[in-house]
Amino acid sequence: MKYILWIVLILFVAALVFFGFLIGQRVDFIQYERHVVSFTAKGIQNGITAHYEGITVEVNSTNFEVMSSKLLTITERQKIRKIPEYDEQIIMTVKVDEENFFIIIPVSENSKDAYLHTRFDGRNRYFYISDKYRIYERAYSYVQPEGFYGPNKLIEN
Repeated sequence: MKYILWIVLILFVAALVFFGFLIGQRVDFIQYERHVVSFTAKGIQNGITAHYEGITVEVNSTNFEVMSSKLLTITERQKIRKIPEYDEQIIMTVKVDEENFFIIIPVSENSKDAYLHTRFDGRNRYFYISDKYRIYERAYSYVQPEGFYGPNKLIEN
């Protein structure tokens, strides 16, 4: 009888841990979505700069709002623990301030899939986004000086 009680107790604890893990993942997903909204609002209010290929651009609010809503909320993003080392010359950084930014890192120079490093309100998250979303190309179209929904202001070339 004691053995059956121990087995039931162990299974019960394992089920609690499993459901706790699932709930924690869902809470993290919801918290990320809230951080994206907060990041977008801060960017529209305070201004946004994008740095890529040696160029720094002040992104207009319309381009930034559309870029944030389309690229940062891809539901098929895969959360990863760490991004492999990368070449600083091929990344794109979009920054509101030191605590709020995201970096898009192509997996390789000719690939369309990318890593996404986000830092919203001091919390780092890392994602892998497959090539079907072409996240780097799409972000580039929003932050280039011509912009997608209107021109951006070139700060440094």
